[in-house]
Amino acid sequence: MKPLVKRELFGVMHYVRDLDHASAWYCEKLGLELRGYGKNDFVELGLGGEYVMHLFKDEAAQPAQRASFAFDTPDIEAAHGMLHDRGVTVGPLARYSDHAAFTFRDCDGNPLMMCQYFDNRDPV
Repeated sequence: MKPLVKRELFGVMHYVRDLDHASAWYCEKLGLELRGYGKNDFVELGLGGEYVMHLFKDEAAQPAQRASFAFDTPDIEAAHGMLHDRGVTVGPLARYSDHAAFTFRDCDGNPLMMCQYFDNRDPV
């Protein structure tokens, strides 16, 4: 059977209580770029001119229990240290056979994940 979806995700929709505060946090802490507002109920964030995610305003949003998506990074140790240095609550760095990862919390307390995947030539 032919798959109905592609490997890449088309969009990440993340819900936050204060759109201005959250978009500033994602830009300051993660280095994302504000690409535009939509009727004051969402913003689009990007990186290097490419789409990364949307933040949607939901004043009743409650922090998630677990990370529901992960950001990819080329250097997991540098990302962990930089987020910590920027005052972000970060969890311990976990290493597995094919990747390393850690969780961290955004300004609304939502858990997010950062991962670096390794190929066979670049073991942990």
